Amino acid sequence: MRPLRLVLPANLQPGKMYLIREKRPEFAHLNSKGVFVKNDEPPSPHHCTMSHFTNVQVNNNPHYIDLRLQDAYWNYYEADAVERAYITEALRSITGDPDFIFDNY
Repeated sequence: MRPLRLVLPANLQPGKMYLIREKRPEFAHLNSKGVFVKNDEPPSPHHCTMSHFTNVQVNNNPHYIDLRLQDAYWNYYEADAVERAYITEALRSITGDPDFIFDNY
């Protein structure tokens, strides 16, 4: 299994889906996924970057249309499993190898 790749808030791409995980262990059950919209940069060094997400799902149930999260409490990871599955299937067809696995570390 491939490890998740952490994405810093400054590197989030609008329109792309990300896995969202709480940094604090006592709230680890709040894992979700959502489509990144934009970042609001901190107004001063004492504030956090606020990341906006839409179509956020918690445990595969849609909950939030627009969600703003502080980078101090959340980590964001690439959610590309579906994309990798399509690429793997296409490459299996091209190569003729039914056991081919696409893994782009």
